[in-house]
Amino acid sequence: MHISSRDNPKIKLYLRLLSSKKARQAEGMFVIEGARLCADAVTEYKKGRLDIYAAFAAPSALEKYGDYIDPQLFSDCFEGKFHTLDEALAGKICDTKETQGIFIIAKMPDNIFKESSIKSDGRYLVLDNVQDPGNVGTILRTADAVGADGVILSNNCCDLYNPKTVRATMGSLFRLNILVCNDFEKLCTAFDRIGVKTMAAVVDSDAVSVESADYSGGCAVVIGNEGSGIPKEHVSLCREKITIRMSGNANSLNAAMAAGIILWEMTDKGKSRMS
Repeated sequence: MHISSRDNPKIKLYLRLLSSKKARQAEGMFVIEGARLCADAVTEYKKGRLDIYAAFAAPSALEKYGDYIDPQLFSDCFEGKFHTLDEALAGKICDTKETQGIFIIAKMPDNIFKESSIKSDGRYLVLDNVQDPGNVGTILRTADAVGADGVILSNNCCDLYNPKTVRATMGSLFRLNILVCNDFEKLCTAFDRIGVKTMAAVVDSDAVSVESADYSGGCAVVIGNEGSGIPKEHVSLCREKITIRMSGNANSLNAAMAAGIILWEMTDKGKSRMS
């Protein structure tokens, strides 16, 4: 099917999902834009790990980005869900300065926190009210890269399916074990019951340095809000406090940068040092 008008029902749905968190939550769907991200989405769709409602592409995009998207495979894969777009329409529905002309509407997976999703010896990151979509997306990408067992969003973090978050994950959104639990106390209680040690990342001279912390066994490190950090009552719920010692003039780091350092310590480097 070829679409040339913004009045097409699926295009109108795409635009609502693109611009509104409320619409995404109501429909249980989100949008994906770009050749590489859509190619990753196709891969997960073929594995049965992502449900795709509709896919769109300008003809020139399928030709230009053939290295990512095989036009015939892209068309055949979605069993009638694929639509070509007028070139001009592709430029009107994009959320980037220069669109690549490939778009997908996908259904949100069930990512509500369940104890059964947690391994007693796993390495997890908990985001506590982290609000910047770019930070959240970058953290998810880093967690995927270092082999973390999962990331839990808690205390009303920014929308996981904000288009900026989706782009910043560079496909890790589709591969990583991502869970949501907005009751922080419930989350810590569950980790205690499973035997996963909770560790609050704070700016505190009394906290253990991230290089010296013991990440052996299961652990979950909490990263707080960009401006206010982790609430004191949440810090008190964690078993331990860890910190990144500063040698320069700044006393703290960007949330995504801090998470990257800690993820490295608790996974690759930490495991080799503790072995």
